[in-house]
Amino acid sequence: MAKSDHFETTKLQANLNRRSLQSGLVAVTAQPVKLVVGIVGTMVLARLLVPADFGLLAMVQPLLSIVDSLSNMGLETATVQRQDLNEDEASAIFWLSLKINALVIAGMVLAGPLLARFYDQPELTSMVLCLAIGVISLSVSFQHLSLMKRQMKFELLTTIEVAALVVSTAVAIATAWLGLGYWALVLQLTTLQVVKSAAYWLFCDWRPRYMTKSDRRQTDLRSTLSYGIHLTGFRCISRIGMKMDRVLLGYVGGASALGFYSMAYQWAYFPFWQVYYPLFDVAVSSFSRSLADPERYRLYCRRGLMLIFAVCMPALAYIFIMAQDITLFILGAQWLGIVPMFRVLTIAVFVGMTYRVTKWIYVSSGETQHQFRWSLIHTPIMILAIAIGVQWGAFGVAVGYTVGMCLLSYPSMVYCTWKTPITLTDILSVFWRPAIASIASALLLYVAQQTLPLTNHILLINLCVNGLLYAVFYIFIWLILPGGYTESKNIFKMIVNREL
Repeated sequence: MAKSDHFETTKLQANLNRRSLQSGLVAVTAQPVKLVVGIVGTMVLARLLVPADFGLLAMVQPLLSIVDSLSNMGLETATVQRQDLNEDEASAIFWLSLKINALVIAGMVLAGPLLARFYDQPELTSMVLCLAIGVISLSVSFQHLSLMKRQMKFELLTTIEVAALVVSTAVAIATAWLGLGYWALVLQLTTLQVVKSAAYWLFCDWRPRYMTKSDRRQTDLRSTLSYGIHLTGFRCISRIGMKMDRVLLGYVGGASALGFYSMAYQWAYFPFWQVYYPLFDVAVSSFSRSLADPERYRLYCRRGLMLIFAVCMPALAYIFIMAQDITLFILGAQWLGIVPMFRVLTIAVFVGMTYRVTKWIYVSSGETQHQFRWSLIHTPIMILAIAIGVQWGAFGVAVGYTVGMCLLSYPSMVYCTWKTPITLTDILSVFWRPAIASIASALLLYVAQQTLPLTNHILLINLCVNGLLYAVFYIFIWLILPGGYTESKNIFKMIVNREL
């Protein structure tokens, strides 16, 4: 690929509709493969490891989240969002980020012993050192990833993700089989990051050029830095609030209690993450390219949000009803204690996804300063809710987290639409139909379970039968709701014609 091809987006603009939809479809259709790998890996690891092993990794995850929010100072997303970018700017961003990441990783390594002392778990020091290897690998490949996202090469990126997931899961299972306990989870995450990093360098032939002091002075990155700093501030502050549940519970309840809670949290968010993360890069890239045309931007936002709501909400309502069977099938009887927390947290995800998707809008519209200010409101309230809940253990933390998310979701939409092109009506217009259809279908499924002989002793068959019945309810209710049939035709037409 010619050097200029890494930065030129004119051709992409000319075919943005088709390219956006194609990228979105690739990201979504790859999810069944990732879903199978993830479920099989969890089924095996949940039976080879004990809750305390998962709890130890959960103790480190808040630190990893802070490191992730500080790494690159938001410049990787700024690279994707920028309307214009050249070779000098890309190289300058790379070298600046490398210096920032060196400081962040040094801080991460130094925090390892402090973390071990805080939780009274000596193992955490060596775990942090190993996990730092993965962070280092990603820090030298972020610009290659950003350039591929900028060119919307999501087919290639999805292939890399799936391959890395398969390799890392195989490593984790082998390590657990050898009886190495929590190291299976540590090596799974590290391997995932190292494999992805190597692939980004392999498939993106751009290389940063050496920059003299004169070159750096001539490269104006002030607007990019401002964007990145505010995005980093939002990430860091909001993640403190969102991870405080694990910090407080780990300190008060120990590794086993945290292991149960983190597993409930992981599976409550599982359906949402399977759609949100793959579509995040597609959404930011396509929304950013359409920002010059506000009406087009709003149209893209509505369709992107409609897709994530229409897929995730029914999945969450279904797992709320089937939480016990899902836990038995995936994790085994030893994990049944997570079921009440699992159900409560699905409510948090169901309602809170409206808050999560505002990030697409902030980042793509360049309003990261506005986003940062919201984090200053959101984080203290979440910490307070969790701190109150932790007095009742893991279930209390789940309730506190859910109450906080429910209280903040609507205000977060109002605040987001205050300074961005999209309106509150735009968001609510694509939210209400899947929300009503999902809740009504869950109620019908519950009634059907009480009145019809749907139960089967084979868990997989039981889940499939109930899932099929739920899907029928959901489609039927969607179609009979006002505008449901018309919206369904528009979705079908959009997919057939490959136009977003």
